Amino acid sequence: MVFKWRDNSIRIISVLIAVLLWVYVTNEQNPVTDQTFIIPLVARDSPEEYDVEGLPGTVSVRVRGAKNVIDTLQREDFSARVNLAGIKKAGRQDLAVQIAAPPEVEVLYTSPSLVQVRAEKIVQKNVPVSLSLRGTVAAGVQAGQPALRPAVVTVRGPASLLEEIRRLNVSLDVSGIDETIVRELPLQTGVEGVTANPDRVTVTVPVTALSIRSLPVRLRLTGEPAPGYQVGDTAVSPQTVQVTAKDEVIRGLTAVSTMALDISGLTGDEEREVILILPDGARAVEPDRITATVRITPVEEEQPAPPTPPTPVPPPEEENNTQ
Repeated sequence: MVFKWRDNSIRIISVLIAVLLWVYVTNEQNPVTDQTFIIPLVARDSPEEYDVEGLPGTVSVRVRGAKNVIDTLQREDFSARVNLAGIKKAGRQDLAVQIAAPPEVEVLYTSPSLVQVRAEKIVQKNVPVSLSLRGTVAAGVQAGQPALRPAVVTVRGPASLLEEIRRLNVSLDVSGIDETIVRELPLQTGVEGVTANPDRVTVTVPVTALSIRSLPVRLRLTGEPAPGYQVGDTAVSPQTVQVTAKDEVIRGLTAVSTMALDISGLTGDEEREVILILPDGARAVEPDRITATVRITPVEEEQPAPPTPPTPVPPPEEENNTQ
């Protein structure tokens, strides 16, 4: 078959004109345009033995495409990833950002296209757990030595962060409790990126009744009466009081002292209410004050002793001279 140029030239030219016209109209009505999207950056395949820092939260992606396509796109249509599986040692490393975009658009550039991260070795160590009690138990009872289970836990995280951790602390409020309690408390390291295993501890606080003992009152005086007067008898009422304390405290007590009663310059008897001093470690003393009576008497002047009569001297013996 012989191609007849003259017969088909008009047809070919018509097709070319139609294509050019379509391209022109398309570009006028739906031009090619660029747009930038800010999309989150996601890390993939994080290594268990390294902590990786330095990844930005987002990256900027510039894409090109037809206007009607670009106008329908959202940031959720793109994804940005960094593969961390290749990290095999500690230190700074540059990693490429991988972009997934719809096929209708062309990715012009990504900023940043490389991210620098810092990898640090993950280590672990054992640290003790300490407990602090807050508040006061109910009246008439005492809290014994608390027990922690476990008393030692394992913390895990970047080596530089673990250097700061010497122990972990938990706190328990015992206000008003009147019986032995068992509580499970969360264990927090207080350092981001550092975890504890286990992350909870069981605390047991034994609570027992306090001991009550009757002890004598010891009156304390300070100062001196007026010149010519002296302290006579003293008395307290009541003579004994009830002391509430732990066993180990109450065993070491022999008496309860009063606040010092000042008798400076007194010339007569004094009766006064005096507050008792709560012994160290004791929970309560009942009553907390007593009535003290102090007798003040004049100083008796000493009478001079009568003179002692002289002792008579016997006469000397006479000598007998024999002739």
